[in-house]
Amino acid sequence: MKTVVFHGSPRKDGNSDTLAKSFVDGLRANGNGEIKEFYANDLCIKPCQMCESCSKPERVKLAPNNCVIRDDMEEIYPAFAEADVVVFATPIIWGYMTAQLKAILDRMEAIASNRYFGGKAFVVIITCWHHYQTLVAFFKRAIADYYDDVKLHTIIYCSLDPTSKKDVHVSNCKQKLEEAYNLGRNLGNPNFSAASQQEN
Repeated sequence: MKTVVFHGSPRKDGNSDTLAKSFVDGLRANGNGEIKEFYANDLCIKPCQMCESCSKPERVKLAPNNCVIRDDMEEIYPAFAEADVVVFATPIIWGYMTAQLKAILDRMEAIASNRYFGGKAFVVIITCWHHYQTLVAFFKRAIADYYDDVKLHTIIYCSLDPTSKKDVHVSNCKQKLEEAYNLGRNLGNPNFSAASQQEN
């Protein structure tokens, strides 16, 4: 089994990053599979230019590297194409994912088809203070409901303490760390049915 993890936060060891690491630890508990991790903030990724070159016949045959822009997406495209499990981890900024992660998703337009999205398990890890529902709805609408045989799993951590109004790092929330770890362990188990824990 192959897994690709996209860390969307510019803050390493922040809440979303820590939950992603717990998930990866769960995957590794099974002792099998290949895991590739990308830290969006460390990559050089140009925004999609909406040139539609990726849809031209001479470019389509080059898929998954059919985008004309030459940057770090050239490493991401094949990793995503080969992955059985895809993880998006991001904090909420103004009600949405980070700009760094959004740049990666926008460039996925080049391979937006069942060939590359269908049949995968997607794990979305979101950390926030307040509203997160819009982002969950995006992943459900744009991926889970659009492509065939997709399993969508979400882990949500609201880090704002309602009493002190301070941010509580997820390292202080054993329950959430275990939730991420257990999901990774289950998805990494070849005898586990991903559909049994699919989010509705």
